[in-house]
Amino acid sequence: MALRSSKCVVSAAAPFPPSASFKKLLLDGWDRPTQGAGEKQEEKKKPLLHQERCAAITSDICEMLLGGELAYRGCLSSVAAFILEREVASSQSPYKETYELVSLGTGDVCYEGWMEFDGRKLHDLHGLVVARRALMRYLYKQLLMCCSQDPTAVEKCIFCWAEDGGHLRLKPNYYLHLYLSQTPSGAMENFQTTVLHSNPSVDLHVSVKGVLKPVSYCCPSALSTHVYCVSGSDKLTRWTVLGVQGALLSHFLHPVYITSIVLADPYQNHPVLHRIINERLQLGPEDGLPKPYCCKKIYLFEGPRVASLDTPPECHSMSLNWCGGDEMLELVKGAVGKAERDIVNPGGQFRPSRLCKAAMLKSFRKVAQEMKREDLMLLPTYHDAKVQATAYQSAKLQLYGQLSVQELSKWPQKQLVDGFCR
Repeated sequence: MALRSSKCVVSAAAPFPPSASFKKLLLDGWDRPTQGAGEKQEEKKKPLLHQERCAAITSDICEMLLGGELAYRGCLSSVAAFILEREVASSQSPYKETYELVSLGTGDVCYEGWMEFDGRKLHDLHGLVVARRALMRYLYKQLLMCCSQDPTAVEKCIFCWAEDGGHLRLKPNYYLHLYLSQTPSGAMENFQTTVLHSNPSVDLHVSVKGVLKPVSYCCPSALSTHVYCVSGSDKLTRWTVLGVQGALLSHFLHPVYITSIVLADPYQNHPVLHRIINERLQLGPEDGLPKPYCCKKIYLFEGPRVASLDTPPECHSMSLNWCGGDEMLELVKGAVGKAERDIVNPGGQFRPSRLCKAAMLKSFRKVAQEMKREDLMLLPTYHDAKVQATAYQSAKLQLYGQLSVQELSKWPQKQLVDGFCR
């Protein structure tokens, strides 16, 4: 990851390689404006900045996936995207990195019904959370490529074996970035620039029945019966320690950490966001974190927007998702927590989303089968698969303990929702 100046500017990339999932090829130099010969020398002196790269690829892929579907363009006001940067030292181009958008999500709503226990509904439909679940789907696809007998597929896989021989990790010189069009919800909403250094409360926040409030203000009976969603800023704090891969993928992978966030919200406050994400927790090996878990600092950038700030009323309950390898977008309706069977002609016929927990359990078992992990294939429920990820669970306990020590409230836990077996 090439850094330039105090703003941590990342150099522009070589032409973005076309994904096999797209029906039309991306043009060479897609992210650089067409210029005359006299201007090309000037371009060499002004490489695109990291935040411009992330915004450009997000805009381009969204346009390609939406095509002529004007009804869904309003959803992009809440878009979040994960972007994989890869350094290519042997490139003949003056730019030695390529960027690939690997997952995206949109949405600004939570399912407000009662808890269900079959793993077939999506509860949190905020763009950040949806993009992360789509990223997990992408990681499962990459693991299956790694298990392939095709040498080309193995070469293209983003993973390599870690030193312990039992887990995979991102290949060297790969970096994961996050583009956000909205400031993540949560504790930072209580901060004001004028009181940034006066130690205001940074309590954990949850959304219950459409209202965001500190965990300490929530009635225990409401948390035990109603769907609730932990705030985006609190999830980002958690991911700085545990990674974005989650418990199930931790059976196969070392933690996958976010390197940088590009935030395009014009009302953002970077010092506040930095404090919330990077400074609430100070965990290290001396605190009992099992290797290779650590407290990973995330770099923050101010970036350009790719869509209007305003979400049209007809899009308020909609959430879109996609990851690399998917043929098309999926549309999830927040009121039901399930996906439309036909995104082109939605008619109220719903099915479980490809991002639901039940779908993730199916992918987990498929990878376990391909890797000949009979011990994992025998785990009967989603809950069992989670708790058997011992290093991940140990790191999570240390995280929760640190939250308690710093009086940031207890992380709310859903006790019964993971007991399903298929």
